[in-house]
Amino acid sequence: MFKKVLVPIDLNEPAFAEQALLLALREVKDNGAELHMLTVVPGFTNSFVAAYFSEKDHNKAVKEIAQKLQDYSHKVMPAEVHPTLRVYEGSPAETIVNYIDSKEINLVIMPAHHRSKIDEFLLGSVSARVAERAKCSVLLLKKNK
Repeated sequence: MFKKVLVPIDLNEPAFAEQALLLALREVKDNGAELHMLTVVPGFTNSFVAAYFSEKDHNKAVKEIAQKLQDYSHKVMPAEVHPTLRVYEGSPAETIVNYIDSKEINLVIMPAHHRSKIDEFLLGSVSARVAERAKCSVLLLKKNK
């Protein structure tokens, strides 16, 4: 049914994405879907990042994050599944939506954090923004308490 499935991964909480990955693997196995895993880190243009890290340190950190995503993929993926892994810099919601458009993703499966109304107002919700702006189906998974 779906040919390209994206699971955004928050490497600060990788276990939170495991349920999303299990559902994505069903699409891979049952329908031959392509699996994409994506993580987004703050960009060097972010004033907080630029103020504390040199460009060399920043590039090193991005490479380490890419390695961490690859290690995570090897840990959770069956040997026969070879997802497309990507690390991008910038705003998570905007980056995910741009990736969806550029790669013609058909389905996004992502966890949705339970946040208080104050946190939602102050921080916003990446999953809500993606669901609102994506031109494809988005399945949001709530974390069990």
